[in-house]
Amino acid sequence: MVQLPPSDRHVTSTHTARRTLEGDGFEVRRAIPSDAFEAIGPFIFLDHFGPIVVKPGEAKGASAHPHAGIETLTLLLEGSSQHKDSLGNTSIMRPGEVQWLRAGRGVIHDEAPDENLRRNGGRVHGVQLWINMPKGHKHDAPSYRHVEANEIPFLKHGGRSASLRLIAGRVGDLTGPIATNGAPFVAHATLAAGGDFTLDPEDVDELALYVMTGSVRVGENRIDAGRLGRMSASGGLHVAADVAAEVLILGGDALDAPILRHGPFVMNDTADLQRALSDYHSGRMGVLPPRQVG
Repeated sequence: MVQLPPSDRHVTSTHTARRTLEGDGFEVRRAIPSDAFEAIGPFIFLDHFGPIVVKPGEAKGASAHPHAGIETLTLLLEGSSQHKDSLGNTSIMRPGEVQWLRAGRGVIHDEAPDENLRRNGGRVHGVQLWINMPKGHKHDAPSYRHVEANEIPFLKHGGRSASLRLIAGRVGDLTGPIATNGAPFVAHATLAAGGDFTLDPEDVDELALYVMTGSVRVGENRIDAGRLGRMSASGGLHVAADVAAEVLILGGDALDAPILRHGPFVMNDTADLQRALSDYHSGRMGVLPPRQVG
């Protein structure tokens, strides 16, 4: 068993992600929100899908649907997917890549398995996060960015048999490619059995660790796959894995105001929700061409 020094940040509570269906009927484990908390920093939603193997013709996505008042951040570990949105963007997402979409006042997008995955099947694994947009910015203009794997820096962490990618936030002189409201921090760690790492997320008040596969230890606390551990504020984080594990570390600034959720729309008050619904039903969020199947 790997021995680590006591973690400056300790586990304050652990929570099991609940299983639910999303999109066109694929299963996810939803770690945020939970009955115990609304958000972790600016992150108001965490859906973990896979890892699973799909047969030819079995892969499912999320057909055209709207969003408003949030940003989506999707990390793909295995598989491939096609993104289209009402801004005119199209892209194919592959393992190690990230997609960020600012919905703002409203956008429609379609997230589908790409043609190769639909026809031939394969392994699928990833995470989608929602980042809350702060009060006064809910109706900002929509925007989109596709981040390739080589744009995401690797962290030097002093551990062994572990690699860490910095997707958002700052550690030392490295900065992740996603920078937006709420000072989001996201790191993706891959640990071999016996691997460990030490990480010091700078200026991150609210922090959590979600285990996608395997199992890890923070101090005396063990966190298994499908569970989220909330961390105490300030200091470094020491993590060890006795078995191979994939881990997501995320956090940032606390929400600036209470939020109201209505499906894919997240606003601060009823009037804003009604405006988003009206914009969607009147077509002001744009349209997508039909998804091509074949």
